[in-house]
Amino acid sequence: MKSDIGRKRRVLVGLGSNLGDRVENLRRALSLIEANGLQVVRVSGLYETEPVETDEPQPPYLNAVAEISTNLPLTKLLDLLEEIERRLGRTSKGSKKPRTIDLDILWAEGEQIQTERLKVPHPRLWERAFVLVPLSEIVDELDGKSVSKAAQNLATQQQIRKIAEDQWFSGKKENEML
Repeated sequence: MKSDIGRKRRVLVGLGSNLGDRVENLRRALSLIEANGLQVVRVSGLYETEPVETDEPQPPYLNAVAEISTNLPLTKLLDLLEEIERRLGRTSKGSKKPRTIDLDILWAEGEQIQTERLKVPHPRLWERAFVLVPLSEIVDELDGKSVSKAAQNLATQQQIRKIAEDQWFSGKKENEML
């Protein structure tokens, strides 16, 4: 489905960090999102999780989900998120290596896209407690499915620990556009 340029819509973005000052990395990413003209509507609490699907030991992740409002086409939003990742020290996309920041488009209101570079809704959205548990703080259901029920089921199978309420991000600290 094509994006309706000019129409703002909700987009859910997953955030993760397991290198450096993890909380500050997540705060800076959200601040840079805002500094580039996107509105951060809501942010979940912070959750600590063990890395999944990795070949080597890694530090635990901090994860959160943000609801943003934007009129950017999804491919342009992906470009912006990848530029923020690079600015915050991420060197490669797609690897299972430790990272300062990971930003993933999880879902977009009224839109789906399936390309080699971008798949929305995210193909593993319903398989990961580190996405669904914070997401359940923002939405009750997506595409007719209960987020909270799926989150509860996965939380019993995958270790996840809440470490901060949603007030950990106060917004608007970065003022430099990319």
